[in-house]
Amino acid sequence: MKPHPFASPAALLALGLVLAPASASRAPGQELRMPKVELDFDKDVDFSHFKTFRWKDDASHAPTHEGHTRIVWYVERELEKKGLRKVSDAKPDLLLDYYAKAEESLKGSASQGESYLPGGTGSLSTSVDFSKVTAASLLIEMQRASDEKTVWRAASGYRSLDRKRIDAETASAVRRLLAKYPPPKP
Repeated sequence: MKPHPFASPAALLALGLVLAPASASRAPGQELRMPKVELDFDKDVDFSHFKTFRWKDDASHAPTHEGHTRIVWYVERELEKKGLRKVSDAKPDLLLDYYAKAEESLKGSASQGESYLPGGTGSLSTSVDFSKVTAASLLIEMQRASDEKTVWRAASGYRSLDRKRIDAETASAVRRLLAKYPPPKP
């Protein structure tokens, strides 16, 4: 596999934060764009030979235990839909790993309004409403188990304005990433 410009997991995670989509509320006429998925894979590998997978022993890179459980659950379900089977005792075809990063910050939404005082004088005022935003990035990596060589990697970012939506946003990010597996044949 030739080196990819975003070859390191840290670089992909940093890129994922940049690729996080705009907030769910948008100005009229503004287009909603899905986060970009960065894909890298070994073009010399026949992915049809891979039938089984298991997680690498140290695959726990989410900021929280709940985040780890959520990511593992969605990745396993998506791979099962693609015909891959999770094994624990037998030697798998693929070893899985992931890297996740989440950052909370404040997002301000400005609004302007006019108010009129008796006598016809008016004033323009600006107010800013702040809300917590969770921006995250996710990278999923697959290695051929026989030599632990990375054969497939995808990364993306996502943003959730509400902690209640983190589960749905994680599911959506995993689906977007694994929609690129198996990669297109050259």
